[in-house]
Amino acid sequence: MKILFPLCAFVLLTTSLAARPGFAQAMDAQTGAEEPLVVDPMASARDAMARGDPAEGLARYLRVLARDPGDLEALSGAGAAALAVGDADAAINFYVRAEKISPRDGRIKAGLGSALVQKEQPRAALRLFDSATDLGVAPFAVALDRGLAYDLRGDNRKAQTEYLTLLRVRADPEATRRLALSLAMMGERTGALTILDPLLRKKDVAAWRARAFVLAMTGDIAGAEAVAYAVLPRYQADALKPFLARLPSLKPAEKAAAVHFGHFPENKVPEMVIASQVAATKTGSVPAMPQPQADAPPTQAEQQASDARSLAQDRRAAQKRAAAEKATIEKKAKAREEAKAKKANPGRHWVQIASGSYKPDLDKEWDKQKNRYGKQLSGRSPWTTPYKSTNRLLIGPFASKDAAQDFVNEAREHGLSCFPVTTSSGERVERLN
Repeated sequence: MKILFPLCAFVLLTTSLAARPGFAQAMDAQTGAEEPLVVDPMASARDAMARGDPAEGLARYLRVLARDPGDLEALSGAGAAALAVGDADAAINFYVRAEKISPRDGRIKAGLGSALVQKEQPRAALRLFDSATDLGVAPFAVALDRGLAYDLRGDNRKAQTEYLTLLRVRADPEATRRLALSLAMMGERTGALTILDPLLRKKDVAAWRARAFVLAMTGDIAGAEAVAYAVLPRYQADALKPFLARLPSLKPAEKAAAVHFGHFPENKVPEMVIASQVAATKTGSVPAMPQPQADAPPTQAEQQASDARSLAQDRRAAQKRAAAEKATIEKKAKAREEAKAKKANPGRHWVQIASGSYKPDLDKEWDKQKNRYGKQLSGRSPWTTPYKSTNRLLIGPFASKDAAQDFVNEAREHGLSCFPVTTSSGERVERLN
């Protein structure tokens, strides 16, 4: 049985619950429910986001979208606001719509990557973060969630590099907490606790939560439980104990999913179901699992989530097709280039008379050899081709391998040190000027 979602044990649920009414109000705004008119909803949305009220910001962005569904700023702003209130599905919907309008906007790809991290799809998120930085987004701007994506894949060293990239630019409590948790996933308890210490001294509640996880992940279950009982109501600490006890046995990627999203590897039962199961264990009753109504039309939020998934699937399919087409085109182009090179440079027979590491000096070597062996080299032209770390000085081409060997035999009788060389088809040999 999955244990209670750990963040519920440490962070008051009022944060997420308070966000949901805001989101409901925002949805009402899109469907036409009455709301006080504002002169400029876009400006109000920006102000709300700036003062840390994403629910209000989302409501204002949705007013803009009700008027103009294709407004790029409102779509990307609504994506950021939805992500901030904890609705990753809605965020994906907004970002996918924005990406269709502006496919080369790095900020939109970064936002979509952050939403996919919240959906625990780190591989896809990392590709989007890479695209975002390729399109000009500063690496530190995506470092917080790119680091979490690496943690979710078990690549803690890369994750820590990302968190440090952000922390070198500015102080960020969440990056500090994630860095400490990432170190603990690798068993580095001392470093993790040292990093958390400044936040702990400031009585940062989330940092105390992280400290409990650090202790549990590194094997100090008793210490982790002591922290839990010190900062939580007793019933919440009681519910958290089984979760803490399991953390040390998990792999790094599994630890990341557990401490950040409350998921153990064997199941991902919804949070409310788990809570009811835990309550049933205490009362001795077994509640029935919630069953869907046979005739239920989906809610607007559910429809948006379904649309987002459909758009994301279409996008992935299109990307796969484009990648396959690109690979085919590149393969054909490479084949053409190879055929062209083979045609321009068929296999031929030569005689090497010298070599040099510095290609521009080969003309001097040619003059030197021609002055000494003018009769043997008369009528011959110099050529060159690279070989390992040097460059061959060749004469030819000869009609056959035997013809090249005959020249070598005769030239050696006159003191010219040389030997036959056969170049393969496609091997470039150029005339020395």
